Amino acid sequence: MICTQTAFTGATGARPITAWSRRIVRDLEARAPDAGDVERNRLYPVLEGARVALRLGTPALETLKHLIGFTRPDDWKGDRRPLAWPSNYTLAELAGVTESAIKARLRQLRALGLVAAHDSAHGRRTGRRDASGVITSGYGIDLSPLRIRFAELHALAEAQTAQSRLFREGRLAIARGRRLVGQVLAQAADMRLTGAHWMALQETIDDIAARAGAARQARDSSAYQAALDALSSLEQRIGATIDHYMFHEDNDGSGSKSAPDIHIQTNPCPFDRKEGDRDGSSTRQRDVPDRATCPASPSGSVFKARPADLVALFPAAAMYVTARQPGWPDLHAAAARLRHDLGIRTGSWVDAVDRLGRDDAAVAMFITAERQARGDIRQSAGAYFAGMVAKARRDELDLGRSLWGFRGAASDGH
Repeated sequence: MICTQTAFTGATGARPITAWSRRIVRDLEARAPDAGDVERNRLYPVLEGARVALRLGTPALETLKHLIGFTRPDDWKGDRRPLAWPSNYTLAELAGVTESAIKARLRQLRALGLVAAHDSAHGRRTGRRDASGVITSGYGIDLSPLRIRFAELHALAEAQTAQSRLFREGRLAIARGRRLVGQVLAQAADMRLTGAHWMALQETIDDIAARAGAARQARDSSAYQAALDALSSLEQRIGATIDHYMFHEDNDGSGSKSAPDIHIQTNPCPFDRKEGDRDGSSTRQRDVPDRATCPASPSGSVFKARPADLVALFPAAAMYVTARQPGWPDLHAAAARLRHDLGIRTGSWVDAVDRLGRDDAAVAMFITAERQARGDIRQSAGAYFAGMVAKARRDELDLGRSLWGFRGAASDGH
C-alpha cells in the first residue's frame, strides 16, 4: 500500500494517512510483543534525558508529560494500553497556551513516534474506566509507543547523561590547560624570553579548544574526546619547553645563551633614527611609514619608533612577537593576542582601533600589558585600557608622553 500525504482523506476530514505514519505503526507493531512493564514515574526523567537526542522541543515535552499524567500506573503494565483522552482545550489550559499550539505539539509528538492517534468515529476523545480502573473504552492519544520504546529511550538518556558529563569535565580540563599555558607565558615574559616556541603553546591550546567546540556543537563525543586527549601531549610539550628554554643548564636566568630561536632582551636597544622598512626587509614598501608617530599630544610630545624599538621597549609584550624583524602587522597580531590574555573586552579593542588606528591601539595595548606586568594597575587591565580609550575620546590621551616615560625608565636601567 502506497500512502501519500494529503490535506484530508477523502471528504471525511479525518487525519491524513502518510507514508511516515505507516512506517511508525509497522515498526511499533513489530516491537510490541517485546514490550515489558514500565514504571510510569520513570518516564519523566528518561524523556528529559533523551530530549536532546530525540530533538524533542521543550513545549512538546511539557505536553507529553501532561498526557502521561492522565494515565494511571497500572495502564503501563500487563496487557493494558495507556490511553489519554483530554481535549485540546484541557491541555491548553494546563500549559497556558492556545489550542493551536497544542495541536502543533501533538503533531511533533506523532512525527517523532512518541504517541499515536487512536481516533473515534466522530473524532472526539473519550474514554471510560470500570470500578477497578481498567479502561473499558477509550479513544484519544495512545501512549503505547513510550512503553514499546522505553529501552531505547532509556539508552538515549544514559548516552546523553554521559555526553553531558564528558562536556562538563572537558570544559574544566581545557580551562586548566589555558591557565597552565597562560602561567608559562607570563613567567617567560617576566624572564624576557621570546621565541616562536612559546607562542606555539598558545596556538596549540587554542586549536584544542576550537576542535572541542566544533565537536560539542555537532554533539560528537568521539571527536570531543579526541580533542581532550591532545591535552596530555600539550602538557608534555609544555614541560619540555620549560626544561629546555627556561631552566636549561646553559640558561643564565634571562634566557638561553646559545639557542638561535631565543632573543634575550635584558635592556632596550638604542633607538635608530634612520628610516627603515615596515617589515624589516630590504624591499621598500611605498607610502607606508615604518615608524610609529604618535599624534600631537596635550603635552606637545612626539615619539617616533620602529616596531623593533617598541618590542624592546615593552618586554611583557615582546614574547607575543615571534618575528625576528617584526613589522606593524606582527605588532597588530601580538596586540590582539594580548587583548585575549589580558581579558580586555572585544568592544574596547574595537573602540580603540576606531579612535586611535591600529598602530596606536597596539601601542596602547602594549602599555597596558607592561603596566600590568609591573603591578602598576590597581583595578584590572580591561578597566585601565578602557580608561585610555575614554581619554582618547576626550582628546586627553598622551601616548607620546607615556612612551617617553618608558624610554626614560629603560635608559635609567642601563
